[in-house]
Amino acid sequence: MCPDFENDYGICSFAVFMDSLIDHPEDVRELRSKEILLNCLGSDEEVADLFNIMSKNLLPNTKIYYEVRAKIQKHYRNKCKTWIALGKHTYFNNPWAFIAFLAAFIALALTFIQTWFAINPTENK
Repeated sequence: MCPDFENDYGICSFAVFMDSLIDHPEDVRELRSKEILLNCLGSDEEVADLFNIMSKNLLPNTKIYYEVRAKIQKHYRNKCKTWIALGKHTYFNNPWAFIAFLAAFIALALTFIQTWFAINPTENK
């Protein structure tokens, strides 16, 4: 942040960008699970506090991470992906839930087929 030389504020911009991604310890946990962030401080709460405190008085270059922010925003705005992810995390968080859904779907499909043939019987000649 020293104004004595030509500086693109790369480190400051990175810290501010990471602060925009990290607000809570759950955000740190998510970034660690995707191997984006390596936590050597101890707890996820300490990392979240570090980024929240560190980036308060920094002067970032907003052009550096513009493309990354645009891609994140585009991905976030895709409602289909959001609904699929929400359904997956809410209803199919373990394999038994998916097996139960598949069994119910097969039973419903077989019931539909049985009803169809009961209403429209085929004539044997």
